[in-house]
Amino acid sequence: MVTADLAIVAALESAGTFTGAARLLGVAHTTVSRKLKELEKHFGTRLADRRDDGVVLTPDGERLLESARRIEAELAGLERDIAGRDHRLTGHIKLTTVDALAWIYLPVIARFRATHPRIEVALEVGAELRNLSRREAEVALRATNAPDDHLYGREIGQLDFFPYARADIAANGHGLSWIEYGNRDCSQPAGRWLRRMHPKVRPEASMPTPLMMCRAIEAGLGAGLVPSVLADSAQGLVRLADEPAFSIAVWLLTPMELRQTARIRALFEAFQDKSPPRRVKKLNDP
Repeated sequence: MVTADLAIVAALESAGTFTGAARLLGVAHTTVSRKLKELEKHFGTRLADRRDDGVVLTPDGERLLESARRIEAELAGLERDIAGRDHRLTGHIKLTTVDALAWIYLPVIARFRATHPRIEVALEVGAELRNLSRREAEVALRATNAPDDHLYGREIGQLDFFPYARADIAANGHGLSWIEYGNRDCSQPAGRWLRRMHPKVRPEASMPTPLMMCRAIEAGLGAGLVPSVLADSAQGLVRLADEPAFSIAVWLLTPMELRQTARIRALFEAFQDKSPPRRVKKLNDP
């Protein structure tokens, strides 16, 4: 039995069916059934109850799942600890972020690669950031005012959101159509500002990210809140207020165990600005 076999139990608990578990693991449902039978034979106990509406883990199955997750976390921690002792400026960095931050900071990554050609950067951009603790990525570039306190990090910038509209649309004066955010990171502060400043307005469209919001405003879909670093470089947009609606800090984050890895330190140095660093957690650097 290997650790990968235990993933069968986790997939069954998550999906609730053999078909769903197979889909999560990218295997045939017969493989899931066979592996479960092998695990039950190995441990000498029934790990899951088959029901008409799906599969439910037994108490022994729940205990196995808890142990499997603990083993996975310990192995991930060991990997990070070993990697953290790597002092070579070579290797691979998995960096997770969202589209707007990738758009803004790609020049920094390009300069980093030019300076350190033996360090490969795999940039993964998506609506959901990968989990650093589970080693789904090694570094995260995140817009947040409340970074996880178990991570090592540096605040590298700030996104100031202002209301913008296309110049020709803004010239029409009153009656602007507004666009709201559909994601949880921006929707709440943007919604509060809109209700406070324009209580009678009902947004007529929504966008998932600031980058898409900026493009929608450029296209003439309506007015909306966009980070000035994006909107001020866009053509034909005008700012509708002098004060920002809200601001979100930009953090570069990595697991504590990796903070002294040479390639990770080099990346942090590439992102460092002229202001004093602020850390998520006070550390004693060696």
